[in-house]
Amino acid sequence: MKTQRSIRNLLGGLVAIAALNAGLPGVHASAHAKIGAARANAIVLKRFHGHLNGKTTLENEEGVWQYGVMVRSGRVLREVMVDAYSGKVANVEVTTASKERVEKKQDAAAAKSKLTGKKPEAAERGERETGAKEGAEKGEAKG
Repeated sequence: MKTQRSIRNLLGGLVAIAALNAGLPGVHASAHAKIGAARANAIVLKRFHGHLNGKTTLENEEGVWQYGVMVRSGRVLREVMVDAYSGKVANVEVTTASKERVEKKQDAAAAKSKLTGKKPEAAERGERETGAKEGAEKGEAKG
């Protein structure tokens, strides 16, 4: 009996952890979020008429927890950041699907570099290209 109860408690805990990781509705992924993703979506759709594009993600932007909501109004794609505590729209960025893909790759590379302690290759290439451009611009300015 005691073993079965322990197993049930363990399984219940695992299900709760899986629900948090899966981002199921009604389950806050963070204690920092006072509002849920569904509420953030409603706030965005009330202000920017259109339809949601992709998943709503809870992100820590410079120490502030915000929901990133993608909304398409006609041909315009916006990334709207909603403060997860107050529910206020913090930032609106007009973007494109290709820009979002590039940003997603950069975020994944940065996360991977934090785990491995190495700089991502794309960032290294970007630094070299930027450095070369700056050198060329300085050379043109001198000459």
